[in-house]
Amino acid sequence: MPFSSILQILVMLAFPIIVIEIVKRNKLAGMVGPVILCYGLGLIVGNLPNSPVNTKLSQDVAEGCVPLAISLMLLSTRFMAWLKYAKQTAKSFALAVVSVMVASFTVSAYFYLQDMNVEDVWKLSGMMVGVYTGGTPNLAAIGTALGISNEVFIVLNACDLMLSAMYLVLLLSVAQKIALKFLPSFVPKEKHDRDETFHYQRLQQMTPKRKIGLSLLSAFGISVGIVLASIGFALAVTGELSAPAVILGVTTLSIGASFIKKVRFLPRTYEFGEYFLLVFCMGIGSISNYTEMLQASPNVLLYVTCVFTGTLALHFFLSWIFKVDADTTLITSVAGIFGPAFIGPVASVLKNKDIVVSGLTTGLVGYAIANYLGLAMAHIFHLVFP
Repeated sequence: MPFSSILQILVMLAFPIIVIEIVKRNKLAGMVGPVILCYGLGLIVGNLPNSPVNTKLSQDVAEGCVPLAISLMLLSTRFMAWLKYAKQTAKSFALAVVSVMVASFTVSAYFYLQDMNVEDVWKLSGMMVGVYTGGTPNLAAIGTALGISNEVFIVLNACDLMLSAMYLVLLLSVAQKIALKFLPSFVPKEKHDRDETFHYQRLQQMTPKRKIGLSLLSAFGISVGIVLASIGFALAVTGELSAPAVILGVTTLSIGASFIKKVRFLPRTYEFGEYFLLVFCMGIGSISNYTEMLQASPNVLLYVTCVFTGTLALHFFLSWIFKVDADTTLITSVAGIFGPAFIGPVASVLKNKDIVVSGLTTGLVGYAIANYLGLAMAHIFHLVFP
């Protein structure tokens, strides 16, 4: 391998670590977020005159990071705990899933029938279900599986981040007051069984850095094994390296591995998965064409805005119909739109600690099911509107 290629790989692997540290120490960088910073650097370097970036290498590294990120982020999922004490949360999250599927299908059908110049709208329909059931990892996984163009992917993600930021401001300010005008108040129930959660949190805090390194190495080995097994499965079933088959295989095997307690309790696997997601973001940014992104932006922004607002409106309407309380509706909305990362801050604003555990687990469950739902939506839409 040429030295320039080795150097490019090292930069792609090292820069997200630097970004994570900058975000921790700088408020402005924290507001921008590591995802945008990694996209931004990749986009700038990739669009320089006579750019040194090897686009084929960037593509390969980026696509290789997606299944690793998905696997690592799913290893800590606690499905049985979620089902045990979160019936109301499960109901609300199911309503959120129904909402995004209906909104995505309806908006996509309108854009398709009106010929509103949105490229591969059937693929976008699945990606919207993925990102608003799970999160950016699912957006990346489904986009990779369906072969979406890099330019459309970045515009889609940028539009989502912009709308999500506006919604987050609402959540952290007046959302609870508005929701309580038409949804019932949260009623605390009997104390949930949080023993496993507390044990997991204490384990994270007490584990020495050296052992965390060994644990991450173990998790990486497990995830690599899962990815290789999924590739073998895809080759055996389809006769080719089918991206959808690989992604579904990785999702299924990672969920299965999460039922093994020692695997589930490995510290920092979720954060390790996020790191590989940042490597993916940098790689995709470096091979994207800025001009094509600008051309795709207006219609894609309108499309994402319609799906986003439609999803929220329908979710809150269904919560009103099924009498789901305001706090549970808001926290499951956060789990779907943002994933687990924002559960804590929003629960703090809601002044409700009882919804933190179920909210976190719901976010992880969303990651787990989003690939299935997103790919199913895309192919169903393509069958209805070939």
